[in-house]
Amino acid sequence: MRTSKLRNFTAVFAKVMEVIAWVGTGAIVLSGIVIVALKDQVLKAYTETNNFQLTTTGINPGTIDENTFLPAVAALLIYGLVVGVLLAIMFRNVNLIFKTTNTASPFDVSNVSRIKNIGFIALALPVCKIIANIVLGFISKDFTIGIEASEFLFGLIILCLAQYFAYGASLEKDVEGLL
Repeated sequence: MRTSKLRNFTAVFAKVMEVIAWVGTGAIVLSGIVIVALKDQVLKAYTETNNFQLTTTGINPGTIDENTFLPAVAALLIYGLVVGVLLAIMFRNVNLIFKTTNTASPFDVSNVSRIKNIGFIALALPVCKIIANIVLGFISKDFTIGIEASEFLFGLIILCLAQYFAYGASLEKDVEGLL
């Protein structure tokens, strides 16, 4: 397939996003280490200072006290770590798809596998969000679960596209066998 500026740009952009996701994941790990190392100071700052509040979607800062602060932070760090790794893997797959299509057919079997991976990751992200909200709800005793159907729909659409690409790959293989 001919090289395309759009595909090249998308491949580079996906690579940049992959690097950002890995850097963010590293920052989350580093933050976790710092919080564990300085847990007494962090907890003291949280409980004594009115300027410092843990605010995130699904948590009312008033429900987090000194007993639930560290478990809530741990849950948020684990959630961030999982999401960061999933996004990095997803962007790596996007990058590889667009790099491959400059030299091979878009219906290459490896691309079918990569598209499936993207679809499964896209479905896993809202599931992780639900699990994190449930865990944080148990910790804070304040349940708020916000999920949109479009988050699941995106993953399902990608998985359907993977089926079309698998069909295209089988047709391409059949045509090559005839030539």
